[in-house]
Amino acid sequence: AWQLKADGRILQEGSIPELDVEPGETATLTVPLQPISPQPGVEYWLNLSFRLKADASWAAKGHELAWEQFQLPAASPGPRAPSAMPALELVQDDAAITLQTGDFSLAVDRQEGLITSLKQNGTELIQEPLRPHFWRAPVDNDRGNGMPGRCGIWRDAGRNWNVSSVDVRQRSPSVVQVDAKGELPAAGAKCNVRYTIFGSGDVVVDMGMKPGDKKLPELPRVGMQMALTPGFDTITWYGRGPKETYWDRKDARVDIYRGLVADQFFDYSEPQETGNKTDVRWVTLTNDRGIGLLAVGMPLLSVNALHYTTDDLQSAKHSYQMTRRNFVTLNLDLQQMGVGGDNSWGARPHDEFQLKPQPYSYRFRLRPFRAEQLDPAAEAKVVFGGE
Repeated sequence: AWQLKADGRILQEGSIPELDVEPGETATLTVPLQPISPQPGVEYWLNLSFRLKADASWAAKGHELAWEQFQLPAASPGPRAPSAMPALELVQDDAAITLQTGDFSLAVDRQEGLITSLKQNGTELIQEPLRPHFWRAPVDNDRGNGMPGRCGIWRDAGRNWNVSSVDVRQRSPSVVQVDAKGELPAAGAKCNVRYTIFGSGDVVVDMGMKPGDKKLPELPRVGMQMALTPGFDTITWYGRGPKETYWDRKDARVDIYRGLVADQFFDYSEPQETGNKTDVRWVTLTNDRGIGLLAVGMPLLSVNALHYTTDDLQSAKHSYQMTRRNFVTLNLDLQQMGVGGDNSWGARPHDEFQLKPQPYSYRFRLRPFRAEQLDPAAEAKVVFGGE
């Protein structure tokens, strides 16, 4: 069977009735796709599914044996962000930098360089600030190859980010840029974050890390982490799913998926990193009142949202010993190293799935919203500078 999908919608579908291919042989098949007119910012995916034609002793008719997915070369850029936006009201003091326009407001801590408040229609979204993050709760294979000890220097690196300067520049009445520069003392690395805030309520975040002369181990992840206030329990994402995927475990289709944050946790025999999503174009976390946070990869993100902190996942031998949090821990990453698995008693992830100690930079866009005012799939297509 085949389907042509775009933004989670089936545009065309059908089946190829008879395959007559012997083991080890190849054949050319024609999929009867009809011409399409590509829309701005839309990706088109051809999904193929190979299924049993009749009942077997081990599975019923229709059971999927294999699948493949092809992105069609028909994508075109999305619409540009409007040049005319509402003006931002900027207020500064020794403690914070505050920006507001309409129903949107944001605050950056002047000493720590972190976004500490993000409000939509008076609803606070942030419980714990957005900060650089370079660690993951060790998986079984990490424990087997000694990663916790070898890479332990990264565990608290983001938590101990030492900011040396926070500078503000109003680029226009509707665009303000905040630059936070600092270092990761234990790792001897530079780490800078830039927030570009727009009068539309969008915030483009640029994070960069550059190691110094100190000899460093590989990084478990490169990204940023925050906690959302209680209630943002529904997650929707456009990426691989619905099961968890990792850099070296991408055996899942790209599509739009939706579920509860609580269901993203997999109860392994010992708590560990779980629930990650790769190749994410955009993701939303929403509450039951339709208030939400949209994060858009520029171009892609690795994303995780759980009702547990990283410390929770690495500080208990069994899940029943952990306390389920009412808030949501959200990771928006450039990448997380592979989980490996050639064996579980020493083998590391393959070299091409390791994050070597070298400069990294990435960017993403945040947008708080109300569901009745914004379509996340459409908003994610809007192109901001450098996207």
